Amino acid sequence: MNSIPAPSPRTGESFLRRERISKRREFLQVYEHGRKEFCRHVVIFSLANEFGHARIGITATKKLGKAHVRNKVKRWVREVFRRRRDVLGLSAIPIDMVVNLKSSAATVQFGEFAEDLAGGMRRAASRFRPA
Repeated sequence: MNSIPAPSPRTGESFLRRERISKRREFLQVYEHGRKEFCRHVVIFSLANEFGHARIGITATKKLGKAHVRNKVKRWVREVFRRRRDVLGLSAIPIDMVVNLKSSAATVQFGEFAEDLAGGMRRAASRFRPA
């Protein structure tokens, strides 16, 4: 009898499938019912979820640039989320975040982008911290 193993708990800085928003209806739900956080290079939509941990979705339109530019900036978003989620306290907050990339994200260095995104994530998460 084949049984599917239980998902392993997050270890270190991994980025598990359960931490991603991938379905269109989940994106739409965050857009329609979530709150917006405006930053210099991104707009973050956030909404409480029932999963007990943070999840992230990323949107990059063609206004951002060619495919390799969009992919690079999406990698940056995942990297900031993956490396800073514990520092920002996102591991314990049940929140869905959708990050919309602005065209200015393609023209900055990673350090500036990372600070901008981390600040926006911190502000978005502060609304959902348990009292």
